Amino acid sequence: MENLDEVSATTEEDFFSTTLPPKKQYSKRKTLTLWLLPVVSILFVTIGLVSYYYYEASINNQIASLNRQIESNFSAGEYEKAEKKITEALELRDLTMFQQYRDVVKLALHYEEKLHEIEDLIQLNQVIQASHHIKKLKEHMHETNYLALLQPIQVRLENTEINLTVAEAKMELNELETVAELAQKLSSLSSFNGEEAEKIKQQILNKIVQLSYEKAEIHLQKHEFSKALYALESGLQYAINDEKLLSFIDRVKDEKLAFEKAEQNRLEAAMVAAAKEDLKNRTEAVDITSINIELDEFGDVSLFGDVINNGTTTIYSIDIHYSIFDEDEELVSESVTSVYPYELAPGETGRFSHSFYGVFEELSVSVESITWQID
Repeated sequence: MENLDEVSATTEEDFFSTTLPPKKQYSKRKTLTLWLLPVVSILFVTIGLVSYYYYEASINNQIASLNRQIESNFSAGEYEKAEKKITEALELRDLTMFQQYRDVVKLALHYEEKLHEIEDLIQLNQVIQASHHIKKLKEHMHETNYLALLQPIQVRLENTEINLTVAEAKMELNELETVAELAQKLSSLSSFNGEEAEKIKQQILNKIVQLSYEKAEIHLQKHEFSKALYALESGLQYAINDEKLLSFIDRVKDEKLAFEKAEQNRLEAAMVAAAKEDLKNRTEAVDITSINIELDEFGDVSLFGDVINNGTTTIYSIDIHYSIFDEDEELVSESVTSVYPYELAPGETGRFSHSFYGVFEELSVSVESITWQID
């Protein structure tokens, strides 16, 4: 009986010793599973968040790069290029900023089309219509909220305004007949730059020189030396250091001295008269070596040429008397122009020039006579 009880006790003990461990192992596996599940979940969420972060960061970098390119295109006035970049940006992210950029491009392309129409009007000398369109365009631009992004359009508009002013000045030039009027017009163009502006400025200066020269010539013929000098100096205020006017000043001063000397010493009158008579008889001292007459794109005609002193003494106060004829060989004008420099030594050459404004047709020239003086 004792043995049986021992066996029974042992068996029961062994039974419990063999069944309890699996329950403990199951509990451990369950605990491990419960611990791993949130860890794995957190890991997947973390991976997802990191991937999303890098994806968004990549999109942000692309957006930033496109934005820089768009701003660069705006600064350069490349609105069509900017439009392509804006479309790319909007496909990545529909931001209000890029929608506004798209509005800017639409405005810019519209303004560029209007500017092109205005420039065509200016080329056709339809300045009134062009001025009206410029005014309307400026008013419309100043009402927009995107003026800072339309700076290249503003610059082009300013240049177009300059071209309009130059075109207006060209049309008015033929109507300006005094140095004061020409000087006022020149002053109004002083702040304008560009090839066309410089051309019209030079035209105005050329006409100032011509009018000053002609006015001085009239006074000189009347022995009004002070008025002649004033006319020349008035022209030199604008055509600074002009060789033609400076040479004429020398001529006026010399003739003034000669005239005063003749008035003071009547005994020399006979000698002066004899010298003038002798001068008339010496018709071969001066030869014209070249003479040209050209019509330019503005309808103005320029006469210019060269002479040579074939005499044996210094001559001065050389005048070319000529006639101008139109295409039908009808007489247009009879005029005189002086050779510069004022004095020519034997063998030296001089030059003469004259301009006719607003002619718009080919002219021909015929030299009628040449006069000069000698000591």
